[in-house]
Amino acid sequence: MATQAAAAASFKGNLKKAVAGIKRINLDGLRWRVFDARGQVLGRLASQISTVLQAKDKPTYCPNRDDGDICIVVNAKEIGFTGRKLTDKFYRWHTGYIGHLKERSLKDQMAKDPTEVIRKAVWRMLPSNNLRDILPHTLALLLLVDIHHELCGMRFLVSYV
Repeated sequence: MATQAAAAASFKGNLKKAVAGIKRINLDGLRWRVFDARGQVLGRLASQISTVLQAKDKPTYCPNRDDGDICIVVNAKEIGFTGRKLTDKFYRWHTGYIGHLKERSLKDQMAKDPTEVIRKAVWRMLPSNNLRDILPHTLALLLLVDIHHELCGMRFLVSYV
């Protein structure tokens, strides 16, 4: 819990919102992984994050335990896409009412909330078992531009950058 105290002292933004859900997790054996989304392709970044969340990169991997590290994604606004996905990819959901199938293009979703695009991509790459609802709680998506002065004082293990 000392790591969270150091984060709260040096972080100027809304730390509660940035790391929502991490308070319930025992942080003693976990590492913090920082992913820089600037120029990264969405699918490749999401697969790397899901591998870390499932702890498949650790020698102690066990599929029925939540041993994955805490992932922080910065510069979510500057993620890249291949092909014509900005205009051709749609997010669809149903409100529950008859005829209320809603859809939003990737371009509109990036304008509204770019962190939700990464969150959905990572969530859909996780296995569909009981851990699927638990694993994304250790994922924090930030829209920071410069992380060095915002999160100074915290020791991160930078991976896949």
